[in-house]
Amino acid sequence: MTLTKRLLAAVVAVVTLCSMGAAVSAETVKPETITFFIDTVFGSMMLDSTFQPVVDAFKEATGITIKFIKPDHSVYYDQLNLAFASGDIPDLMEIGSTNYPTYASNGALWDMTSAWEGSALRASGAVKDENYVNALKIEGKLYGFPLSMGNGTITYIRQDWLDNLGLTTPANYDEFVETLRAFTEDDPDGNGVDDTFGITAPGLINGETPYDIYLREFYQDAKPDIYQNADGAWVDGMQEPQMLDALYRLRDVYQKGYMDVEVITNNTSAAREKFYAGQTGTFNYWAGNWNVTIENNTRKNFPDASVKPIPPTGGIYIERPSLALAISNACANPEGVFEYLISYAYDGAEGQTLFTRGIEGIHYVKEGDAYKQLPDPENTEKLFEKVIAAPDLVYTSWADPIKLDERVLSSKAMFMENRRFDPVPPASAVWIENISEVIPIRKEAIALAVTDEGVTPEQAIADYVSQAQPFIDAILAERNGK
Repeated sequence: MTLTKRLLAAVVAVVTLCSMGAAVSAETVKPETITFFIDTVFGSMMLDSTFQPVVDAFKEATGITIKFIKPDHSVYYDQLNLAFASGDIPDLMEIGSTNYPTYASNGALWDMTSAWEGSALRASGAVKDENYVNALKIEGKLYGFPLSMGNGTITYIRQDWLDNLGLTTPANYDEFVETLRAFTEDDPDGNGVDDTFGITAPGLINGETPYDIYLREFYQDAKPDIYQNADGAWVDGMQEPQMLDALYRLRDVYQKGYMDVEVITNNTSAAREKFYAGQTGTFNYWAGNWNVTIENNTRKNFPDASVKPIPPTGGIYIERPSLALAISNACANPEGVFEYLISYAYDGAEGQTLFTRGIEGIHYVKEGDAYKQLPDPENTEKLFEKVIAAPDLVYTSWADPIKLDERVLSSKAMFMENRRFDPVPPASAVWIENISEVIPIRKEAIALAVTDEGVTPEQAIADYVSQAQPFIDAILAERNGK
């Protein structure tokens, strides 16, 4: 049984239990305790002693006790599924866009649409951009509140390599490919050794939605997924003519040697390490704070390295749906959780300061007129990053007391000027049952089309259709109402 099917089974098993939550009351009652199942909240921190100062500060401000539950990241969804299956269901949970619609469509999550629309939070205008809220709606209903901006990937390039070769930032696709050629063939690091290539990536296709978030210069207007087109019809993007164009672009740079030959087996850490090690001068990775991390890690090996984000030279960048803060349908007081925790954490004021930067004197300090971060309590070699939402991914009117690195601001601005929002995928039983069969066939077809000299993109797509069509037909029939 696939992970997606196991997830569906676990959620369906508790729909009846979840539907037993308390009825909506006319007046919101303050909860005494809120259990909060978390994954990326508090970053990599795991110790109860790290959470406790925030627990204490929140209780002092509201009178409510938060119980944070943080499994290891590698087993987060296994543990969340187990919590549902056992009936020990948290009030509030963090859920990524791949799993969020499955829980929502099977009745496990509280519909917070009315709570949001009638909230003092919305009326206050603190949420400056409601696109982030709307991106989490499923069939017009909201089952989760955006933890932060969804963010997305942006193309980073070694500016010092461009300078070494007398090149300017590529302004279109042809110039981008010429840059990849030069980074492969013209000794951009000046060491006299043929040991570089143009671009790497963590796979030719992402392992979860949005599947085309990496390698944006090559996918452009192609979408390797089943999606709703501009006319409102659901189509299989793998069978659209744009997909053949994308495969030929990828095939061209791969077979010329401009792309990492290990791209298929790379994960995200492998791609990053190759960039840090000076093996490649271009890759597509997350906007914002990652700009600082990437440049600083590269400079450990090459002190004069300069890493810059560039506008897309083909297509557009993609903003994925945010991680969702979802309230379970088993919660005894969902209105109270929404008002006293979610609304407080995104109020654009003191609540958001607590749930973003943490506590003055513990997580940051004021020195003169400036504020600065303090070390992470579990890893003093790095600075404390966040409680819930990373400061560089805030979408409210909150004023950060700590000035962000200029590299963070420029990367984020570059991304936001050149991005579109990707919707939450559907999650009906038909979709879940069939898409899990399509995904590995799709991945194999793309790999063959790009890396196998003996298989053309047309042949790879034909093979994909022969294997995947029954599953695709089932999905499209449901989506298009046939």
